[in-house]
Amino acid sequence: MSVDTTPEQRGDKDTSPADARPSIVQRAVAALQQVQWGETLLIALVMSVAWCGLFLANNILQVLAGVVPVMAGLYLGRRVKGNYLANGIVLGVAGFFFGLIIVFAYGLLGSAGVLPMPQLSLQAGQDPQTASAGDLLFVYLTFSVFALIPFPAFGTVMAGRTEQRNRELKREVDDRGGKLERPGVIRTLEDLRGLSLPQLGSYISALYKKKGFALKDYRFIDKDKHLDLEMEYGGDLYLMRLSVADKVRAGTVESLLQDMRRREIRKGIVITSTEFAPEAAKAAANKRSLVAIDGQTLFDIAEA
Repeated sequence: MSVDTTPEQRGDKDTSPADARPSIVQRAVAALQQVQWGETLLIALVMSVAWCGLFLANNILQVLAGVVPVMAGLYLGRRVKGNYLANGIVLGVAGFFFGLIIVFAYGLLGSAGVLPMPQLSLQAGQDPQTASAGDLLFVYLTFSVFALIPFPAFGTVMAGRTEQRNRELKREVDDRGGKLERPGVIRTLEDLRGLSLPQLGSYISALYKKKGFALKDYRFIDKDKHLDLEMEYGGDLYLMRLSVADKVRAGTVESLLQDMRRREIRKGIVITSTEFAPEAAKAAANKRSLVAIDGQTLFDIAEA
């Protein structure tokens, strides 16, 4: 008697739980869990009150009602940290139902004579007439469902993505230690020597781009005493170390050489808008992989 040890054939391939894609319901639940409910519902309430206030007013103010949901979405998008679409949809749906409650209560009070009923044009070209509670709800439902739900979501997504890009840009600037600044017009050597370090970095970047270089990255180092530019030309990477010190010392040259070896960059340039101390100029002259450019030389390059 033999025992069949052949693995049982299966029609379907095994699928590990990690490879299983979440269902639409699971993704929706996960999105709702990331909604900032307290803030979103508060903004939705304020939006619905402003919307209904304009909706129940005269025809001129009703035109401005369409701005309210977009502005509410833009405001929320700047405050939430992610999942902008879910927050925007919740904002619109909650605002719609808050407004529905407000209009329903107003209609009841208006029918009882406590509040004046607004003048509405129920058909195109029709003169405005006093609406009943049913007319008020009908106009609100047909008009608001197309404005209070999609518009806040649109505003939230647009503002959220813009804020996210701004945060990423700020994070990049912080990682680099600062940002480059546009210099003024350079007509004389004194104008060049008056540049700050961020302005000098922008000036040199623009100057070398005109000569075929491409800026790859930049970073402020040594507590903003130096600025490093990584630029590429002809397939070779250059490490440029910039300084605006009155006299560039030999330590600047030596530190650049160390960083070039550590990062395996074969070509380096020390650039200053001022002058090199004698020992710094000598240290740079003895290195074939290094070029030193002082303020006068830099000005002559720009004028060439």
